[in-house]
Amino acid sequence: MTDATPADGGFAASAANDDMDMTGVNPLRLNEVRRRVSVVRDYIALRAPTDQDRIDHAAALGLSVNQFLALVRAWREHGKAVAISGAGAAKGVPRPKSARNLPSASKAAAAAVIAKLGPDVSLVETVRHVKQRCGTLRVATPSRSTIWNMVMADRRTRGANGREGIVVSRCQVRLPVETDDGVAFPTLAMAVDLKTGAILAAAMGDDAATASTIVDGLECRVAGGAVLVDADLAGPIRRRSEVEFTSMKPSAARTHTARTLGRGFGSLELIFQPSRAIAPADMLRSIKDAPLSPEDARRLIGEQIGVHNAARGAASAVLSWAT
Repeated sequence: MTDATPADGGFAASAANDDMDMTGVNPLRLNEVRRRVSVVRDYIALRAPTDQDRIDHAAALGLSVNQFLALVRAWREHGKAVAISGAGAAKGVPRPKSARNLPSASKAAAAAVIAKLGPDVSLVETVRHVKQRCGTLRVATPSRSTIWNMVMADRRTRGANGREGIVVSRCQVRLPVETDDGVAFPTLAMAVDLKTGAILAAAMGDDAATASTIVDGLECRVAGGAVLVDADLAGPIRRRSEVEFTSMKPSAARTHTARTLGRGFGSLELIFQPSRAIAPADMLRSIKDAPLSPEDARRLIGEQIGVHNAARGAASAVLSWAT
């Protein structure tokens, strides 16, 4: 490590920020928020800051003096990173149309139909039933994409489809992460309880480590019903466990996971069809956005799995971040 002067004017993010509670902070702004905290703490540590100190510290963050002092006040009042995190990555980007833009009667009608049909009904059938219901009530029918978004939101919130069993699949997490080969979405293997929506085990890493983690989750929690396994993981799992399971195409396993979790878990979204996803680097829309480090990504994914399971009254998942 060198002693070169940081590009921000001398106020580098301190190691003390590494253990800071980043709850509520946009993941793409973790580095920026750590830098803000470091500069604000440096300023507050001054016994008698001068006008020049205020100018220098504000300039280090690319802010006006008034903007910087507003951060200082927010930090002093709340002492939390989220208090000075500022706008998210999508500032200035038009919000997509969604159920929030629908008339309340249309939204209520579609939501009632979706809840009644359950997660195993196809989108085509769901759209048909929603159109029929909205036509009967003489209210506007949501678009196909809006209905699909409502279906996925319902699955994510309800987190259960009433069927006994477990599905093991691999999905990508919609988080741009810095790797040796550039910015990429991390791949996560999961064992998910089809009935409750709880995540039993999750792992990132090579097939051997991933399989061992998934097996730990399966052997601790299998209570009945079919165990469905992504064919790419079937061999490694079979070599480590006597749990009986049905191997299926990776796409089919992801479909079962999507029907149970919806778009994802906690605050994180999953990518079930990688070929249709945007490029990871395209998520960085602001000059202050930055890809996550592998360590930050693992920490965030683990935290959000915990949030997801806690909301379902489920035990902690078996986790492995082997590389």
